[in-house]
Amino acid sequence: MNNELTITSVPATLIDYIWDEVEEMLERVIKKAPDDLVSEVIKERLKAGENMLMIIYRDTELVAALVLDVRTLDSGVRYLSIPVIAGSEMDEWAEDFLDIARAIAKDYNCTELRGMAARPGWLRYLKSKGWEECFTTVRCYIGE
Repeated sequence: MNNELTITSVPATLIDYIWDEVEEMLERVIKKAPDDLVSEVIKERLKAGENMLMIIYRDTELVAALVLDVRTLDSGVRYLSIPVIAGSEMDEWAEDFLDIARAIAKDYNCTELRGMAARPGWLRYLKSKGWEECFTTVRCYIGE
């Protein structure tokens, strides 16, 4: 068995072919943020080319799935957002993925990488790679 991991982007036209496996992995994250993420919305954005899907795999085993989104702030600053990260073996692929994400960001004329709703383990890891926490999201549910 090959122990090496492969990181690749998935063209919008191939989303349907791998969606069942990717969706199963994404559900782990969606369950933790059910008010923030909806599987079908993610899929439609990927198929429309609005977002990019990156997958990490070993042989035929899916190890991680990540969604990338180019955003522009009111100030004009462009950044590559990584709003969804799902998978395992992060310490095996995170550094390579971040290098690839930086290259993609530069290709899209972005000056920053940003993640959303990073959990504590990700924050610790990212801080060691030069990232800083710049906002904390809080909420208060007030009903309908």
